[in-house]
Amino acid sequence: MILFFLFLLLGLVFSCLYVFDKEKFSPANLMMVVWFISIGVAQLHLSKYELPWTANFWLVLFLFLVIFYLSYKIVYRKTDHKILADNKNSVVNSKVFFIMAIFLTLASILTNLYIYLHFQTMPIFSSVPDKMRFIINKNIFGLWEYLALLPRLYIPLLFFYLLSAKNISIKYKFFLWFNIILGFLLLFLYASRLVIVLPILLSYFVYLYQQREKINFKKIIISSIIVLLVVATVSVSIPAFRNYITYRDYYSSDSDYTPFTYLINLSKINMPSNLSWAIPLYIIPSFNLQAMLQATTYYNSTVNNYYYGGYYLSVFNPFLKIFHLPLSNVVIPWEPMFLSWWITATFLFSAWADFGYVGIIFIAVFWGVVLSLAYQYALKKPTYLSVMLMSYLSFVVIMSIYTDYLMRAEFYMDLFFIFIISLVLNKKFIKKPLNII
Repeated sequence: MILFFLFLLLGLVFSCLYVFDKEKFSPANLMMVVWFISIGVAQLHLSKYELPWTANFWLVLFLFLVIFYLSYKIVYRKTDHKILADNKNSVVNSKVFFIMAIFLTLASILTNLYIYLHFQTMPIFSSVPDKMRFIINKNIFGLWEYLALLPRLYIPLLFFYLLSAKNISIKYKFFLWFNIILGFLLLFLYASRLVIVLPILLSYFVYLYQQREKINFKKIIISSIIVLLVVATVSVSIPAFRNYITYRDYYSSDSDYTPFTYLINLSKINMPSNLSWAIPLYIIPSFNLQAMLQATTYYNSTVNNYYYGGYYLSVFNPFLKIFHLPLSNVVIPWEPMFLSWWITATFLFSAWADFGYVGIIFIAVFWGVVLSLAYQYALKKPTYLSVMLMSYLSFVVIMSIYTDYLMRAEFYMDLFFIFIISLVLNKKFIKKPLNII
């Protein structure tokens, strides 16, 4: 319990730095918050599947956090005076923006309609929502599914516009809010917490970076509490709903069946029944770190060799298939390593599985450099591209305890989408409100 409170305290310290430090809303401090709190929670060891942490695993975590933070600070100091602030005024073409918003909304509606007609249902309406979302993913061409989930990215775009523009007519405001609400309704069809949490957090970070110079402490606290409560609610309620509907037939004779019964039996987490709602919040940091712990034992130079880049290359298999090129055939043996049903192990897993300690050092330096440069550009050259990119990378930082976004094809598609939208807007965002006709 000492380590639990110690790491929670460290998380609180870096939370204060995230808000009050000279480098306000620094992604480096955010990374420390996420990892220290997650490490603290994982010290509770509430499941029989959680083994004691080894000295080797503590060394891996220490190396990553220290090298990442130092890399970030060094790059920031070396480049701070080289990246000059750009405060030139500009105007967003409102007609182009609204045409683009209509196009994105229609594209999402039509592709969702296609998916519904193909399966005659959607995950949220299905009798097996926990399985239906994977059935869609397996049987629908990736581009169609991506278009169906476009609200993930166009909701923050609409929110960006609402924050940066002034003198918007009532009908345009109604249009924007209608599309935001409609976008969330479309995302709820998939009963997936990740696709719902993404636009919430992106909009939150857009708000922080866009209002950085004038936002006060009260607004930061209020907005942060609201976002944390909403994200926590979604993170608990969505998987609870999926599991309750999908697996209720398996527990038809169990009079004590609850939305959390399936997850309790699966994870063997020992928690008071009145706190069972917290299991989805506990399992993400604890089981991902546990999987990473066991990966450091499973992959080494004597037992199971590293993949030496083969695992990282597997993310490009969907693109290689299109051109009929050789694929990376790496398959992660999750069952002998940890659990067959748990297939994520923080964003350090890919680096370790491919290169061991060298991979951990590389990924720490990589993210330190990338986040430092992205942060400075978002502050000094605040265009839609820089602000949205920094917001997206902040989301990746939060998800780093869960999965490696470098290993997800959608990561590269999302970056491409953000870049294309920025080309269409082709105007610089400014700290002063934009005049919209």
